[in-house]
Amino acid sequence: MNWGATGAALAFCGVLADAARCDLAAFRIPNRDPLLLVLAVVPYWLDGGSVVGGVWAHVGAALLVLVAGALLMSLNVWGGGDAKLLAAVTLWTGFAGLPRLLLVMAVAGGAIAAALLVLRRLLPADRGGWPRRVVAEGYVPYGVAIALAGLDWAVPILAPR
Repeated sequence: MNWGATGAALAFCGVLADAARCDLAAFRIPNRDPLLLVLAVVPYWLDGGSVVGGVWAHVGAALLVLVAGALLMSLNVWGGGDAKLLAAVTLWTGFAGLPRLLLVMAVAGGAIAAALLVLRRLLPADRGGWPRRVVAEGYVPYGVAIALAGLDWAVPILAPR
């Protein structure tokens, strides 16, 4: 991998960290994060980053995930930020990386949900702010799970060989 692709992959990691931080703090993923991921994939691809199956396969995988995310959003299972973030991450992984991405995301999401179940038993529901949103409203910052799954995909490509 060349320096441009490495820089883009590092930007990918930084944007995912920002998305996770924002989702943890306010249960909101800023639109800038999926947009930056989409913009950063171009230099990654142009400088020799992995494109298994071709660019259109990656675009197709991202569109498929975006449609599935929109469906989950319409059912009030996910937020729009989660759907956009996962689709943008999938643009990087393509179909080849999608099974592992979804598996790691599901395991991380399950661990986060389990931790929040414990918090719900410990924190009173009448508190304001973050505890109220977790305990009373049942929010789960799933962007954190998406970010962890994306980082799981990115770390091996950044590791020295």
